[in-house]
Amino acid sequence: MRAIGFSDRAIDHAIETWRLHRIFRGVYAFGRQSVSERGRLRAAALACGLGAVISHRSAGALLGLLDKGPAVIDVIAPPSRGRAIDGIRFHRVRPLRQDERGSVDGIPCTSPSRTLVDLAGTVGDWTLRSCFERAAQRRILDIPAIEASLDPGRRGMKSLRSLADGWRRAAPVAKKGRLKSPLEAKVLPLILSRDVPPPLLNAPVQIAKGRIEVDFLWPDHRFVVEADSRAFHSTPLAFERDRWRDRELLNAGYTTYRVTHQEAESEAAAVAQTIAVFLARSRPSGST
Repeated sequence: MRAIGFSDRAIDHAIETWRLHRIFRGVYAFGRQSVSERGRLRAAALACGLGAVISHRSAGALLGLLDKGPAVIDVIAPPSRGRAIDGIRFHRVRPLRQDERGSVDGIPCTSPSRTLVDLAGTVGDWTLRSCFERAAQRRILDIPAIEASLDPGRRGMKSLRSLADGWRRAAPVAKKGRLKSPLEAKVLPLILSRDVPPPLLNAPVQIAKGRIEVDFLWPDHRFVVEADSRAFHSTPLAFERDRWRDRELLNAGYTTYRVTHQEAESEAAAVAQTIAVFLARSRPSGST
């Protein structure tokens, strides 16, 4: 405000007359008291000085890896950062490399890979796995970048390494294709945990009356895997539609195997084995 000509007295008057509303120490909203959640994130980064970025769970929510961020905003700030600021949680962790920085709508934040590393020591294993799946859906899951950001001395690195290993083959397939549901993101690494060819994701199949899109397709094997999530397959109408799809695919020469959320959670090894056995038995003609 000084830079555009406001005197200190004018600034004080704007505060006294409620034209300026304090969000964090040194950061104010002009003209209205309430700001959006992203406005608060931007204000937190400004309040913490040059080089500060939104991190951990706050970055996870900003990047779409978590449903909601914490009330107290997570920030990684330069080591020179001084006093604490109400409403902001400073994390004293390894400083960021340039490739570990990113932004969303102009808000500085940790990169997706660095965010997953930071979350590994903050959230439980189930939530961390969900974050991996959401990153795959958003095509921002980069296993080499995660491994480059690993910090052996921090909490959660064992779980992070295990998830990275499980997604090593699946992450490039997810980035190249398109995962439309959380269950598809859960099933893909199960499929590729075995030595099987990668499927096409949400690919079209020609049937008698046009085309339908299937979740996972091996065209040379004439094989389809469908992820039956509760959100899209639990109604009577969806049940009947799925039976019609299976019949049309069968008439077109395709075998369909359906995987439920419960199976993907509690019978992962059996699901992977079933798919691997079918693909081994239905090798394309001429293959060895």
